[in-house]
Amino acid sequence: MTFSIRHSAVDDARRHRQFERVEMQLLFLISYPLCLIAAMTGRLALHVSRRSTRPAQSVFAEARASVHAAIGYAFNV
Repeated sequence: MTFSIRHSAVDDARRHRQFERVEMQLLFLISYPLCLIAAMTGRLALHVSRRSTRPAQSVFAEARASVHAAIGYAFNV
């Protein structure tokens, strides 16, 4: 006699993590262009105001950091 045990709680948790991963990637893809535009605008404003300090990171890294911070707030709920 053979018994088959289905671990539905484990399967559900795995599906939920995968769904959250996909959701985070979609939010990143939507938010990144907006944050990139904001970072570029900020850099142009610094250039126009003639501040001599050089930014510590690239525009792309700054936009990526902004997106990760915003997504963190979205998933904090």
